[in-house]
Amino acid sequence: AAWALVGVGGSASAQMVPVSPPEEAARQALPAASEQKQVPPPQAGGVMEDLLHWAVQNSDPEKLKDVMRKYQENNLTLKDVYGKEVMDALFYNEYEYITEQLFTIADFRNATLPDESLTLALESLEEFVEQVDNAGNLHKMGGLLPILDLGLDDRGDPSGRPSEVRTQALLTVGIAVQNNPPVQWDLLSIGALHRMAARLPLCGGGAAVIAVPPARGEAESSALCGKLLFAISGLVKNNATIQSTASEIGIFNWMLGTGVSHPSLAVAKKAMALLDTVLAQSPELPFLANVAPAERSQVTVALLSHVRGESGADAGDIDGPEKALRLASRLLAVRPTFFLEGFQADLSAAGAVARSHCEMAFSAGDELCENLNALTARCVAALAARGGSEGEL
Repeated sequence: AAWALVGVGGSASAQMVPVSPPEEAARQALPAASEQKQVPPPQAGGVMEDLLHWAVQNSDPEKLKDVMRKYQENNLTLKDVYGKEVMDALFYNEYEYITEQLFTIADFRNATLPDESLTLALESLEEFVEQVDNAGNLHKMGGLLPILDLGLDDRGDPSGRPSEVRTQALLTVGIAVQNNPPVQWDLLSIGALHRMAARLPLCGGGAAVIAVPPARGEAESSALCGKLLFAISGLVKNNATIQSTASEIGIFNWMLGTGVSHPSLAVAKKAMALLDTVLAQSPELPFLANVAPAERSQVTVALLSHVRGESGADAGDIDGPEKALRLASRLLAVRPTFFLEGFQADLSAAGAVARSHCEMAFSAGDELCENLNALTARCVAALAARGGSEGEL
């Protein structure tokens, strides 16, 4: 079916009406394809504006009056002719649709609500909040708190929702807060930072370093922990005030002591990347000041394992080695004596292994491999420059 404009010229009384294939009069009102005018591309305005532009150029208002009269005589509306589904598709209101999804999510404790319905609603929200302004409106629409509640599942009795649904909720939170200061403050206003910190011990040891009461529950899946770190990362990045609070409540101590050596490579990479970013933005944060030698040794072992590709990376995956080298370089920049004696030789050897693996996966001299070599050389130079101060704090 096509659309046409009924009215004279550009008068206010002009109306859009459907041209239905069964209506012979409507078909006659349209010129043959060979006679249709060439219409220049319309300005930006969406599909409906394109249809209006085409209709203005190709309709005969006088003939189409008969079509309009027939609709009026039979008391027909566009919805009567085409049905509700077609009209809803033509005049889609994204915010109404998203509001419906938010009502579904807010009902997540209703045991009769299928997990599949929650997942579909969250997936719709995920796409919606990719747009910065939409994400900024999420809290005003009443959606941010129930999504966080669902993801953390830390309000009284467990909701019983599976890890996969809760993982999707935390992913949605993480996408909404990425590079979006208004959402950062919205999350702070509902206690998200402390609540997320309390959940970290369920992703692995380190409960002693978290300065908030730890959440109760069973150990979380690696997938959920990865999305939890993703959400925390978005919440603390690019904001010195939030980073200071996160440091005070032990989030970065957990990242260093547990996250970097986490058995899930995905979690470990997120922890390394976040520490690198935070130390670059706020190098004066005090969480490195009192790291015990045993913990520094643990971090050293974990970083060397990542550089050598021994922590579960696929062949040719240089992301783990690169993140480990970048974090090592950052730690040396902000606290030159962080690593214990012998790290220089061990890192040099590990870097050689990383470069060899890279060249086998790609080729000798590949830019990615040369980048690993340059990162290793930078760390080794920094270690050599500190001289005899190894292991001292």
